[in-house]
Amino acid sequence: MKKMTMDLKMRTEKRNLIIRRILYFFLAAVSFVIISTVKTTLPLPLLLIDLGVCTAAFEFDSPMYCSVYGCFCGLLLDIAEDTLFCFNGIILTFCCLMVSLIFYCYLHRKLLNFILLNFTVILVQGALHYLFYYLLWGYDRNKEILTEIFIPELIATNIFGIVVFGVYKLIGHFLGAVREHYIEEQTGI
Repeated sequence: MKKMTMDLKMRTEKRNLIIRRILYFFLAAVSFVIISTVKTTLPLPLLLIDLGVCTAAFEFDSPMYCSVYGCFCGLLLDIAEDTLFCFNGIILTFCCLMVSLIFYCYLHRKLLNFILLNFTVILVQGALHYLFYYLLWGYDRNKEILTEIFIPELIATNIFGIVVFGVYKLIGHFLGAVREHYIEEQTGI
């Protein structure tokens, strides 16, 4: 009877894993639509970076999946921002791989740890974007771009990362590992 319980547990966990990963790709698609269609004068948060880092934090036991998902989010971000194809894809692939390994080896899945690593990834992506698109070519208004676009975008993305972390925590709660409950029989009373 215990074997059936283990088989049922393994099938349920496999089903939950598939549903979780489908939800992650659905969230990336929704974020892509939001980033590419909403037009505003305020800088929009780059939700795809938050999704990649949050996936690396919650699926840290599979670093290959985290890097592939980071690459997918980066490519969607390249399309949405109309930047050089694979620029953000390469950055997020490497960053998501590193974040998953850091969570696997050193850190617990806490909000503060996520905020710090998310801020670091956003800072790396923003600094490389600023360096290769504005500073390197001697753009005249590069300081205005830094203060009016990149810094508010960095702050907004990190704040919305808290919301993404909460959503992933809910997904992990309902579709995470299956907890086993055993009922023991009392004998000889």
